[in-house]
Amino acid sequence: MHLSTATAWQDWIRKCLPDGLHEDVRLRLVSNLKHVLVAMEMKAALIVPHAKRGRLLFESYFHMLDFEFCVGTFSVCEGLGSALWLREKGLDGSKAERIGIEDWKVSLERKFDPDKKLGLAADVGSVKDVRDKLHQDKLGARENIDWHAFSYDNAFVPAARAMRSLLATNAGEVPKTTNLTAE
Repeated sequence: MHLSTATAWQDWIRKCLPDGLHEDVRLRLVSNLKHVLVAMEMKAALIVPHAKRGRLLFESYFHMLDFEFCVGTFSVCEGLGSALWLREKGLDGSKAERIGIEDWKVSLERKFDPDKKLGLAADVGSVKDVRDKLHQDKLGARENIDWHAFSYDNAFVPAARAMRSLLATNAGEVPKTTNLTAE
């Protein structure tokens, strides 16, 4: 169901990562993100036809796919943004520094939407809001879930737009067969 292989994503990820990261950090980021991207392709291949042609999936499964696509987008953004932040601070990641979301978001936007024309910051904010509906940083902190927040328009669309913003940088390295660049 996916369109690319994990290996096909390596060049794009490497081009997006800044020079100077510790080699183990770089290897782990490439390894983790390439698998996340392939999984996102599979999810997009199920989500888009359901949204465009009607009920192909059970509704709750559809909402969970939207949520999972957001989590994947968040992971890609966090990985790339954190790597950029580390290098901006002269660090290589070898000490497993904890990087706050607001810190890496600024670094991510500086590289992937420097003119602030793509709306990357807002889309990453939307993705984080969806992710946080189920992700708990504090036990018992989650409120009742509004499952409509995981709809195609509320969850998938901003996540897909954020991914297209990222993929526009080093576009020549993006696998030609991916469905993540589609509108």
